Amino acid sequence: MRAALRTYLTRYAVDAGVVYEIVLAADEAFVNALTHSASGGEIRVSACVSRGAAEIDVHDEGDGFAHRTSHLRPVPDVSLTNGRGVFLIESMMDSVRVITEPDGTTVRMVRRLAPTPGTPT
Repeated sequence: MRAALRTYLTRYAVDAGVVYEIVLAADEAFVNALTHSASGGEIRVSACVSRGAAEIDVHDEGDGFAHRTSHLRPVPDVSLTNGRGVFLIESMMDSVRVITEPDGTTVRMVRRLAPTPGTPT
């Protein structure tokens, strides 16, 4: 997943530092889906790059979780073995939404992109 997403983002001339952060956030959402979703369920990752943003969806067949976005979220306790995933995702992305529907849960992450030089805005 990481390699395919990195290749896709690079193909669309996304800055290397931004690619790193998007892939890190997507990987965290993917690992969370593997760990917490319905066992044996399918996990799908999709990505779309437009002129102004990269949008990544990680969908699993799980029941979801309560997600509240807060720009005042405290830094998680690094001595714990878990509990840093959503903090990390929110730190790397501009927008994070958790959408729970009857067929599963989607974590939708959006990262605004700076215009590429020479590209009309």
